Amino acid sequence: MTNRNRRSFVTAVATAGTIGLAGCLSTVREWRDGGSEPTAEARSPDDDDDGSLDLPGESIEDFEDLDGWASMIDAGDLEAETNAPYAGSQSARLTATEDTDRAAVYQVRSDGTDLSERNLSLAVNFTGRDQLHLSLELHAPNSRNAYAMNRTLTGPTDRWVRVDFGTSGIDGQPDLTDVREIRLTARRRGDQSGSIDCRIDDLRAVDRPETGKVLLLFDGTLESHYENALEPMADYDFAGVEAVIYEALGESDRLTIDELGELDDAGWDMAARPRTGARFLHEYSPEEQEGAIRRTKAFLENRGFEDGARHFVTPRNVLGPETIDLVREYHEQAFRYGGAPNALPLTDPHNLGVFSGTDGETTKRYVDRAAEYGQLAVLHFEHIGEDGLSTEAFEDLLEHVDDADVEVVTASELLEGS
Repeated sequence: MTNRNRRSFVTAVATAGTIGLAGCLSTVREWRDGGSEPTAEARSPDDDDDGSLDLPGESIEDFEDLDGWASMIDAGDLEAETNAPYAGSQSARLTATEDTDRAAVYQVRSDGTDLSERNLSLAVNFTGRDQLHLSLELHAPNSRNAYAMNRTLTGPTDRWVRVDFGTSGIDGQPDLTDVREIRLTARRRGDQSGSIDCRIDDLRAVDRPETGKVLLLFDGTLESHYENALEPMADYDFAGVEAVIYEALGESDRLTIDELGELDDAGWDMAARPRTGARFLHEYSPEEQEGAIRRTKAFLENRGFEDGARHFVTPRNVLGPETIDLVREYHEQAFRYGGAPNALPLTDPHNLGVFSGTDGETTKRYVDRAAEYGQLAVLHFEHIGEDGLSTEAFEDLLEHVDDADVEVVTASELLEGS
């Protein structure tokens, strides 16, 4: 466990606020919209000023030539898209009509490719729906031996993001020194109606680290995190990340400001999580979104939680296009549902995928995948105890994490170590 600096806590009274109190809207970055010349900021926060990519690893497929790619049978269409590509002169566009269940493409490599010590990421931009499920499969050397990676994308539409693919499944005994086929598949998620329209670019391979990481993320500002998670985690020298809804502090069954201070003293991060009620954040106006994001961050900073304030936890998981622009402006990392581990090192810290920490053997299997393949598993928790995951099951999971060959990190340790 990485040593943590103990930070002083400034006692203060939390002030209530609502998302409807809008602040002044900062200039929202112009991202890749149809017909406009893309800027370095539009493509990635890690681009150089001259528009070139400044990311770890190397591109193993730039989609400048699609002759080696083909659509799978009854799985939509593939075409070059020259309008506002992520990098180079074009990206690949996958489409499927509303009566086709997926858009899928593949590439066969006759000589094979060695990806045995590498993790993969991909630039993605989709439109027309709030959510999309993306899968990447490596057949090594054939379809009976497959290495599968999946990610659920919960927005944003019409914006380039990078997906750092973590391992979700193994079929057979794939030999990753001899990858002969790559498959990419886009499927609807949530609303099953309508077409599929997805652009992809810059399939990138990075050298995987020797040790994987686990991050324990606690959502909802719930008192059970203090009562039932703090002490058993301290027994292992684990620290977590608390998603703070500052307006909820002190309410029934919610954390108090003093309890936040004790979590902070134990090395936890206090991350920003705006309160949105029953609505998604992107359903508010851009001015209201910025007001909520700005106030939540300012609350944490003003009460001594500057480290945690750098990180954003997405309310109800879905991000709109204006929301991601604002999140990138105000925060250095962002978390939302992804359904699988993340590849390391990260190529997009604002698209960190989380999955349920309460899913029993699946949760443990993803921890093991992170250990085996040098990846990051972000475990998401709500209630710990009577109203959710039992304390016995939580402690059993902590023991499993402790036995795995992983490093447990906070969001700040992840950011500073990446």
